[in-house]
Amino acid sequence: MIQVRTIVIYSHDGRQREVLFEPGRVNIISGDSRTGKSAILGIIDYCFGAKECDVPEGKVRRNVSWFGLLLETPRGQAFVARQLPLGEGRSNEAVFVKTDNQVGIPNAGELRQTTNREGLRSLLASWVGISDYLHEPPIGQTRAPLAATIRHALTYCLQSQNEIAQRRHLFHGSTDRDVAQAIRDTLPYFLGAVSDDYVASQQELKRVRVDIRQIERRLAEAAAIRGDGVGRADTLLAEARAAGLTAIDDAAAWPDKIEGLRVIQNSPVPPVADTTEDVEFVRLTKRRAELLSEQRALHSTIDRARTFEGNSKGFSNEAHEHQARLAAVSVFERDAPQHSCPVCLQLLPEEVAVPSIGDLRAAQEHICERAGAMDSATPRIQTAIQEVETRLAAVRRLLEENRAILTALKRSNQRLQLAADIESRRAMVLGRISLYVENLPQVADLSEQQARLRELKTRESELEGAVSADVIQQRLESCLSNVNRHLSEYSRKIELEYSDSPLRLDPRALTVIADTPARPVPMPEIGSGENHVGYHIVAHLALHTWFADRARPVPSFLLLDQPSQAHFSPDAVPRDGVTQDKIDSDRKAVKRLYGLIFDVVESLGGKLQVIVTDHPDFSDDTRFQQSLRERWRDGVKLVPEDWPTA
Repeated sequence: MIQVRTIVIYSHDGRQREVLFEPGRVNIISGDSRTGKSAILGIIDYCFGAKECDVPEGKVRRNVSWFGLLLETPRGQAFVARQLPLGEGRSNEAVFVKTDNQVGIPNAGELRQTTNREGLRSLLASWVGISDYLHEPPIGQTRAPLAATIRHALTYCLQSQNEIAQRRHLFHGSTDRDVAQAIRDTLPYFLGAVSDDYVASQQELKRVRVDIRQIERRLAEAAAIRGDGVGRADTLLAEARAAGLTAIDDAAAWPDKIEGLRVIQNSPVPPVADTTEDVEFVRLTKRRAELLSEQRALHSTIDRARTFEGNSKGFSNEAHEHQARLAAVSVFERDAPQHSCPVCLQLLPEEVAVPSIGDLRAAQEHICERAGAMDSATPRIQTAIQEVETRLAAVRRLLEENRAILTALKRSNQRLQLAADIESRRAMVLGRISLYVENLPQVADLSEQQARLRELKTRESELEGAVSADVIQQRLESCLSNVNRHLSEYSRKIELEYSDSPLRLDPRALTVIADTPARPVPMPEIGSGENHVGYHIVAHLALHTWFADRARPVPSFLLLDQPSQAHFSPDAVPRDGVTQDKIDSDRKAVKRLYGLIFDVVESLGGKLQVIVTDHPDFSDDTRFQQSLRERWRDGVKLVPEDWPTA
């Protein structure tokens, strides 16, 4: 819940002007035209992180240096100030923020930049309770995913003079197509149709689907390797018997066959014939085995060295990155108190452990030393790798020479050629048996994998139900049904046209629709400016009633700029064909409007604050007078006349 306690403006010579409000109540500023009433909305909008300052050109822009808001938040109070654009600029990134259980209004000399606009928006979002909601457009649409922000929530809190009488656009800023689409995308979240853990459920659903695909792939691979079960084992045993590797019979039991295949797998390939008389062949074969062993050892050495080199480079990169981060310590003030923020110097609670500037500098020096040590070690590792690669190249040359000589011997000796062919066949059969036997454990674990797959499928269904568009649409319709109940009730109280028909808020067209017996009648087709203003107000009151009852993450205030529209001014007199009866009728309609606002705010027991800037000053209305915070007449304005320009 965020409500406004005070609006503060600062002059260029250090003076300040404060406008006080009461949380949880109706607050009215009544005044003449050109006194700065409409600037109140622009000030709040700008201090809530608007991209540009929307305050009209005039004394407020020329004679004010900073805008400030004292806010009531769930964590205490917060003072937020933002410097006005300089020169011809449209925006300014200088933002001052101060928080505590109670915050006093700082003087102009204390204002300085402690954060920027994005930092301010993040703070406001955390205070109001906006979670990490991300709207992902339907498949086939090219729009980027949209994260809910404080700016999206603020659209339900502001109604400018031009917007409150619009018949085609209901919400603040919705004349912009992108803003209107953002309202459609985030409305389900702010109403509560989307749970706060929606994004977490989306991410979990993605992880579950990845796990399902992996298990299904493993099961398919295991099934392909398993083949026809016993038939596959029989085929391999038949090939092994033909190659003289085993004598197991087809009639053996399944466990005996598997055990026989394991024995074959773990046994060396038997020699085909006694080759002792071929001394040179034996010597060359033995030498080849030695060279192959040496080659494997050298490969292993290179792999380990490269892994170590990669780890060293990774450590060095991380160290240099941390060193670069810690280099920022040079901007910190050396005499900052131990429990102050090093950037803004604001005091922090005692229980918050904050490293000193000395600690940060010591860490920087330690990282620099470690990074330097790793940088100096890297060339020695590379030199060692090059030496091993040189030895490996020599071994490869010896192997190639050995292979050439063995091939020549085999070609010259028919018996050796036959033996080589049989050994090649046996090696091929042994390889197929090894592949089959090594994958048998995966086949044995199929039941466990299948059970896990069933669990994941069940969880996938649950998560799909939580994030599916159909379920969210049903919840949205349920939320809107409750909002529409308040909408119809409030409309009847102020006697709007079509209030005797069911009324509903259309989340796609972003308007109010009256469902008459003949046909639906949208707000753009309803005549009279009185109806347009009335429907704007009752729609926003209905939404805020729902937001307050459900503790939704929307600021708990509503600012209405001139709901009476100037022709209801208290100085109106019969003239130009305007009768006293017409003036009295208009005043009664406006007083009904204010009566509804008072009733709704009182019924919510402090959960909603309404700020109204308007012309009327009903002296005969007790609640109106109790809610009147300032009168801007007879020279009294938002910006005093004697404030200098920049």
